[in-house]
Formats: sequence, structure tokens, C-alpha cells
Amino acid sequence: MSLDKKLIGEMAAAGRKIYLAEEHDPKLGPLRWLPGTWKNTPELEGHGFNIISLPFSTSPNGYRLLMNQYDEVLNFIVADVGVPNRGVKQLPDGTSVQTDQTAVALSYSQIITQRSHEDSYLVSVNGPDSTLSKTDISDKFDGQGIHHEPGLWICMTDQNIPDESGVELSVARMGSIPHGNSFIAVGSASTSNWEQIDEKQKRLPIPRINGVVVGGGSNPAERALDPIRNSAGEIVNGDYFAPYRYFHQNPFKGKNPQINGFSGFEPVDPTLLLRQNFDNFLKKIGTIKQVTTLKVDSTIDHSGINRAINPSIGNTPFIARQADTTAMNCTFAIYEIEDSKTGILRYFLQYAQNVILDFINRPDGHPGRARWPHVSINTLERVEAAARTESLMESLPSR
Repeated sequence: MSLDKKLIGEMAAAGRKIYLAEEHDPKLGPLRWLPGTWKNTPELEGHGFNIISLPFSTSPNGYRLLMNQYDEVLNFIVADVGVPNRGVKQLPDGTSVQTDQTAVALSYSQIITQRSHEDSYLVSVNGPDSTLSKTDISDKFDGQGIHHEPGLWICMTDQNIPDESGVELSVARMGSIPHGNSFIAVGSASTSNWEQIDEKQKRLPIPRINGVVVGGGSNPAERALDPIRNSAGEIVNGDYFAPYRYFHQNPFKGKNPQINGFSGFEPVDPTLLLRQNFDNFLKKIGTIKQVTTLKVDSTIDHSGINRAINPSIGNTPFIARQADTTAMNCTFAIYEIEDSKTGILRYFLQYAQNVILDFINRPDGHPGRARWPHVSINTLERVEAAARTESLMESLPSR
């Protein structure tokens, strides 16, 4: 999604400008709806959910599976427009010309506070009747922050390259997490008038995600959550999927609050609540006017020059050895909705994010570590359209 060439030229001529982000700033392109503060309003309290597997020595499987219910504050604060990226283009005759790119950036701060949680780990193996237990490790985080991420969304206004399918790579997200990770993911953006979208495309633009660990049984006849068995039918390497099977059969509904009509958050279909919120809440507010979709993925060969695999995520030594973060992708869907009761335009953000953690050797004999999806979803409303530095302080869950 490219900006108007005249606007790009004006930014390049004016030089770089850094200021508090402004509502609907055309220089921000597809990021223009983001400035301000987004949060779980009273109608959306506890609608953030997260699934993550963590190394755990007490289990014979070596992990515990943790579910979190959370609230979130997402502040978009500082705009940085007219960022010059210098480049040179080689011409067929051997000469070269200057070919600079103009980028714009929008800083963000994400703070997540846990409302409730539940975990599960394997104690002893007996197939579908395996013994499971829970821990109290995460009790102390109820009402406290469990995630803090400063970062940037970037719009590259011109000079972009396409991905393998021909889609222009025009946006990027960069972030840093105090566990010891940093990432950059690139992708595409689109804005559409809702009434011009065909009915098939009006389904939720966020794809379904399978949150079950990759690297289980090699038998294609096995269901994803079945115990892994050898050729004699014997369970091998423990009941590998036991905690996943538990939450598939007993979805986590959260406790503070439980959401009316929600069957629960579970590994096989963790984006279910997004679809429910879209159908039962967002569509009933009023008329959807526009939707902007931002999709980024850290595994794209974004340079087009065959760089090393997964060059876009870095981890500190302990993290790399224990639970190496190797991939990340996310989809943001931002809706402009005219409230049928007030006539006011309201803005909502839904997202699904999948971060892959690699730890524990695969139990099926294949080389490498198993890959554990860390899936997060939420539905937020924009409560302030103007960026305020005070909003960041107000979002802190503790001193």
C-alpha cells in the first residue's frame, strides 16, 4: 500500500520530523488510525488470552502448558516521518543514480496485565488417562504485569520489493522484550471500504491458528493430540500432548471475568474468541465503514537476497539455549465503526500473534527441537485518539 507520490515528495523535501503522533495523520499511511491509546474497555475486560509452553523440569515431558487471561494497554506515541533511507540503483549502462526511500515510523508501548491463569503438566503416563497436575507458579502475577514491549511500526512509503507471491512488503514491526528477545517482521498493509468488499472477504481477516506443538508423531493417521506410539502400538516418549489434550477437552474460560457465551480458549482453535467478538459485538455496534489490515512475518526473505534463515529475531544466550525464539507473525485488523446509537465513529483493533519457541528435542526421532506456538489474541478499543506521554505512565500496572 503506497502513499501518494506528492505526499512522499513533500516529506522528503521537508526533512525528518519527530513529534507526538496525531490522529489520522495522512503521513502515517496505513498506520494513521493507530495513534493514541487502545485498551480493554469494560465491554472487553479480560478478552485477551495467551497460550505458552514453558520448560519445566518436574514433568517427564519437560514442559508445562500455561494459559493466561489478560487486559492490555497499547499506546502509540511518537511519529517519525520523512525518515531517509539512502540507496543507489545501478543502471544497465553501468552508471548509477541515487534512489532513496522515505519511511515513517510510529512508536508503541504494549503493557499486559494478567487477570487469571491456569496451567497443566504431565505427572505420569497412561495415554488418554495420563495423570496431570497444576502449579501455583503464576499465582503471584494476577493483577500484575506479565508483558512489556516497546517497539515501532514502520511504513516504507516507496522503493519496496514484493514477496514471493508478488505482494508489496510495505510495513514492518520491530519490538524488544525484556526476557531477552528482539525482532523485526515485515509484511503488507491494506485498507478497504467495507461496503465494497465482497461477502466472502467480509469474514474475519485474521486467519485461524493451530496452537499445538509442531514436532510430534510422524504417523499421518495419528490425530494431533493423540499419544505418540511406535509400530507395536506402544506409547513412546511419554504422553507428549497430554497438557494440550487437557485444554482441548477443558478449554480455559478465564475467571475474572468469565465471558458470556464463550466456550473457552483452547490450543486447536485459539482465535475462536476473535470471531465471536466480531460477530456478536463489533458488527452489532453499527455500520463498519472501513477496515485496515496489517500482516507481518519474521520468516519472510525480506531482502530478496537469500539471507540466512530466521535472521530477524535475536535472543540473549540464556533464552537461546533454553527456549529459543525463532519466528513471529501477527495480523492486526483495525475497524472504523459508526455507532448506530450515537453516530460517533469508534475504532477497534483485533489481533492474533504467533511466536514460535524451540526447545526439547523432537520425540519422533527427527532432528532438531520441537516448535512450540505461543499464541496471543485480543480485542481492544481506541479510547484516546491523541498521543499523550501521560498515558504511558497511567498504563503501568505497578510502581
